[in-house]
Amino acid sequence: MTTLKDILSVLQFSDLTLLNKQGDLERTVEMVDITETPDIKDFTTPHSFIVTTGMNYKDNQSGLISLIRELNDIQVAGLGIKLSRFLKKIDDDVLAFANKLQFPIIEIPESWNLGSITHHISSFIMDEETEKLHFALDTQQELNDMLIQGLNLDMMIERLSRLIKVPVMLINPFHEVESHSQHFHQHSELVQKNLNYFRRYLNSEQNNANHKTVFQEDYAIFKVPAFKYFPYYLIISNVNMLNYPISLLTIEQAVNILSLEIYKNSKIKEAEQRDTDHFFSSLMSEQPNNLISLTQHTDLLKKYHIQSSDFYQVIICGIDREKNIENSVYLNELYQMTFEWLKHMFHNIDPSISIYMSTGQRRFTILLQTGHHYYYEYCKYIQKEYQHFFDSTLSFGIGNEVSELSQLPLSFFEANEAYDNKYEKGEHEFIELYKSKSVEELLQLIPANKLKPFIMYTLGSLAYPKTTKGKELKDTLNVYMENQCDLTKTSEEIFIHRNTVKYRIKKCEEILGQSVESPETSLGIRLALFASEKITL
Repeated sequence: MTTLKDILSVLQFSDLTLLNKQGDLERTVEMVDITETPDIKDFTTPHSFIVTTGMNYKDNQSGLISLIRELNDIQVAGLGIKLSRFLKKIDDDVLAFANKLQFPIIEIPESWNLGSITHHISSFIMDEETEKLHFALDTQQELNDMLIQGLNLDMMIERLSRLIKVPVMLINPFHEVESHSQHFHQHSELVQKNLNYFRRYLNSEQNNANHKTVFQEDYAIFKVPAFKYFPYYLIISNVNMLNYPISLLTIEQAVNILSLEIYKNSKIKEAEQRDTDHFFSSLMSEQPNNLISLTQHTDLLKKYHIQSSDFYQVIICGIDREKNIENSVYLNELYQMTFEWLKHMFHNIDPSISIYMSTGQRRFTILLQTGHHYYYEYCKYIQKEYQHFFDSTLSFGIGNEVSELSQLPLSFFEANEAYDNKYEKGEHEFIELYKSKSVEELLQLIPANKLKPFIMYTLGSLAYPKTTKGKELKDTLNVYMENQCDLTKTSEEIFIHRNTVKYRIKKCEEILGQSVESPETSLGIRLALFASEKITL
């Protein structure tokens, strides 16, 4: 938009003079209007430049104070007064009041006719705005052509910088430099200055760029809304050096094209990642023999970020559930941004660490391919940093390390089970190491309609005896099996004669229909005895 400063800088209007030094020449001028009436407030529009001879205030300039107050209230750009016939000089108290409001009072010399100056300024505004519009559209078209040609983001940022002739920097949603123009290669200290200003901007109460005053400071920051909840930011440096016909519209059009470029790139990366995730998911369901054969195809594994190693370990990471959040757009963006953030954070410590997405469960699989003794502490650090940046929390399930690719699904299973163990209990922000299950826990996993027939088939009437004699036989059999079928140890443990033990074991074998010492059946008998006593069906 055209400002008073723009108008006064034109040679044609060089004889117009600002009478009050505190007048704000950055006020926008959209039209010029002539008036000689004192009640103009009700008949003009904001951002008008009012010109007058001041004939109504010839003998009473105090009325100008009321007029200035009213015009300032409706955001009039300024007041131009022709000092000649009616007013020869503006009183000091009028100028002081105008200074207090930073309201510009412009002297129009006697050589100008009010009708003529109104026409010339209006023509200038129209021509200037048309030129600014053309420049903005040309900039948009040039960047749009680059997008269609598939040129990368760095090239677009550099081209924008050359078009507007000032340094340009793009900040990603993690508040780090994504791209910047060549100016920053020549003056590396400017990078930190820009980042410091950006941090102050984020911490300020004004989180949105003020479009009315955006070109009044050394920097201007614009949101690049490729993502609704996690925007990029464009920083324009040396704003005071922006010259006509560069305007706010030029930057806004560039921001639109940059948003499309970033969004396009994100969708391409998502499609590539889906292919990678699908391969890894299939890999985790393969048989060990198939995985062994895959080790001969190193190029294929490398394509999906898996390297030949004697160390693999899986960590499952998940975003903790939050109550009352059902915004699917936010959740999808959060999931995608978390993935990008995790890649960045883990690659900082080891570029060989690979990360995969599990979209259905909103989890991430982190694959360590070299040993890291401090991985547990780093997971704690990740949790702390994530909460600070995303205002949410992460949890981890960690599987055991394995030494061969064929064993990788085991570590994957363990990590998921460790995670599920805490997740299903509703816990948050945990780091759970996998613990091997006891025999009792494993048997508890078998459905009752599967386990009970096994017990009954293996032990017969000894499964759940109701008579005293039956219970004695079962107890003796249990102790006998625990003592590795040693008659002497069994008799000593239950305080009966050795021959009595021998007799009872023979009766048990008659009931079971097979020798309890047979290697083929001893394990089944012991499991059945254990399950009948320990597992509640």
